[in-house]
Amino acid sequence: MADASTPFRCVAVLGGGGLMGHGIALACLQGSDAEVRIISRRQETVAHGLDLIKNGPFGLGRAVERDKITAEEAAGMWARLSGTTDQAAGLDGAELVFESIPEVVSLKQDTLADAERHVAEDTVFATNTSAIMIAELGARMAHPERLVGTHWFYPSNVMPLVEVARSDGTAPAAVERTLAYLRAIGKKPVSVQDSPGFFMTRFINTYIAEAIRLVELGVAGPAEVDEMVKTGLGWPMGVFELLDDAAAFDSFFHAQEYLEATCGERYAVPALARKAFEAGYLGTPKLKPDSKGGWYDFLGAKRPDKGER
Repeated sequence: MADASTPFRCVAVLGGGGLMGHGIALACLQGSDAEVRIISRRQETVAHGLDLIKNGPFGLGRAVERDKITAEEAAGMWARLSGTTDQAAGLDGAELVFESIPEVVSLKQDTLADAERHVAEDTVFATNTSAIMIAELGARMAHPERLVGTHWFYPSNVMPLVEVARSDGTAPAAVERTLAYLRAIGKKPVSVQDSPGFFMTRFINTYIAEAIRLVELGVAGPAEVDEMVKTGLGWPMGVFELLDDAAAFDSFFHAQEYLEATCGERYAVPALARKAFEAGYLGTPKLKPDSKGGWYDFLGAKRPDKGER
């Protein structure tokens, strides 16, 4: 495997048409000169991801409007981007593969094992998981030593933190190349050991779950919770605003199920969260086209206007 100083010239994002995947692709486009490919199973998802990269709230068009990049720079980035449903073609020649599909263990395992057949022996795989252990995800890979965990945060191309997890079997060179690349594209990676939920998901999910339970108990509504954490704690977004506007609820739900299964009752999924999830309220349909809406919609609660502070 090449050393950490060798740049990646071709990056592929499995699940690149999704909410987190398209942001990872954007981060790679904006931070490096690499060719970037997004790969998804459905053509509609590929098209959705490409549209978000170009026209989304954190996309290239918005960056031009805000004078973050020039129109010429945006055109150059767009020229280095492609999207496909053909996994073999999309992975051909890829030196770094980010996997960003839903947090379902068997689905991720199968995807990684299948993708491994289409790349070179020294290709590095980086799974964007918020909770699942890296050793478990690499269990079906022929070469699990090439698998690193990279837990990104929404929006991926804006948020600097990436939590980088390694299993006992992860090759040091794979970790070092991943860390070097993330730093090169302007991220602030922090290394952690392999564990269910690592640090950030255990920490974040605990306060999200408690907020949901307190709403379920009638202690406060979603608007009141959001106001208190913003005004009292200085958070830029409220708990329910985050779940809705970042369409992050399904990620929270799947991660919490995994944490409950691996770490016990302290991480139990709140009953109200299960009801919302099963009813199809996964966040803003702008980012989750199949969603019925977010928590405010599910609860029939009035969301304060941004000026109502």
